[in-house]
Amino acid sequence: MLSNKPIISYQQATKFFIEIYIQPPTKFIIDNYSILLPDCKFYPQTIAIILLEARMSLEKNNKQVQQEKQRLKKEFLKLGNKIQSIAKKEKWLVEIIDPQNGKPINSTSSQINFDIVSIVHELLGFTFNNTNSGCKLLNHPLKATAIYPNIILSNIDHKQMDFLIKKTLI
Repeated sequence: MLSNKPIISYQQATKFFIEIYIQPPTKFIIDNYSILLPDCKFYPQTIAIILLEARMSLEKNNKQVQQEKQRLKKEFLKLGNKIQSIAKKEKWLVEIIDPQNGKPINSTSSQINFDIVSIVHELLGFTFNNTNSGCKLLNHPLKATAIYPNIILSNIDHKQMDFLIKKTLI
C-alpha cells in the first residue's frame, strides 16, 4: 500500500503550496480506462494527484472564484506539460486530465469523464461537499476548501513517477 503522505508540499521555485501524491488507479479507472481514455496508448499504472492552494475558498460561484480557478488551471497545465515533456524524453507516457471538465487533454474524450474530487476522496480519504451549483468541492485537512485538485495518469510505476515529478520541480 502506498503512503498518503505527499512527495512534496511546498514548491520553492514558484513559492506556492502544492501537494503531490502518487497512487495506484482506482478500481473504477482500472475497470473503465478503455472508455475513459478510448485512444490512449497505455494502461494507467499510477496517478499523480496534484493539489494546488487557492488564494481563497472556492465555495462561492462568483467572478473572483472563477478567476482563481482559471489561474490554478493555468498553473496546473503549465506543470502538467512540463511533466509530460520530461516523461516523453524518458519514453514514458502521461495523460493530463483537464481539472474543470475531467476530460483528457491529449486523448479523445469519451461519454464519461474523470471525477477528480471523487478520485481524491477515494484514494486519500479527503472529504468533499456538493455546492449549490452542482459541483463537488474538496475539503483539505489543512487548507479546507481553498484547494484545487488535479490528476495526471501514467504507464510508469510509483518510483518512476516520483523521479519524474521531482525532476520536473527542480
